Amino acid sequence: MAQEALRVVGFAGSLRKGSVNRLLLRAAARAAPSGMSVIELDISGVPMFNEDEETVGPPEGAVRFKEAVAAADGLLIVTPEYNSGTTAVTKNALDWASRRSRPGNVLDGKPVAIMSMSGGPNGNGQNARAQVRQAILFPGAVPMPRWDVGAPGGAANFDEAGNLINEALAQRVTQAMVRFAEWIRLVAPWE
Repeated sequence: MAQEALRVVGFAGSLRKGSVNRLLLRAAARAAPSGMSVIELDISGVPMFNEDEETVGPPEGAVRFKEAVAAADGLLIVTPEYNSGTTAVTKNALDWASRRSRPGNVLDGKPVAIMSMSGGPNGNGQNARAQVRQAILFPGAVPMPRWDVGAPGGAANFDEAGNLINEALAQRVTQAMVRFAEWIRLVAPWE
């Protein structure tokens, strides 16, 4: 019996066009196993959360983001680490995703993979990934218990075309995406 194709959406928690975390997201999309597609979401149109705006009707940017997450089999979050934590835009997107406003809490039961890349030679985004994990547990997301990817080195991991050239990291990303496909299939019946 053939397995159904998996549709994953992912976002980079940075608004910077040259974000190394966006490059990591794209590398993960290219490393997705056969039968899994990864669509990159642009979160620049998701406004800062304001309950007053949510009450009168959630902004279309937030609704589009939530609908994309709701329609996906899994969510890939790739966040930078600023000041030893996740970014405001990452947390903001997750706050909108968890709200009851249209179309509801889209994190509940959603399988999630988390990745991060540090621009420096020493960090790997560990604190940012931990904060993302903490933020998605309460609304009911189901993050992979292992196989997060965290990497130092920033732009040095990529060539001028944005291709991942660090072979060890490329293997870790590929392995994480294979595990993510397995995780989605494992937890999907719980939704």
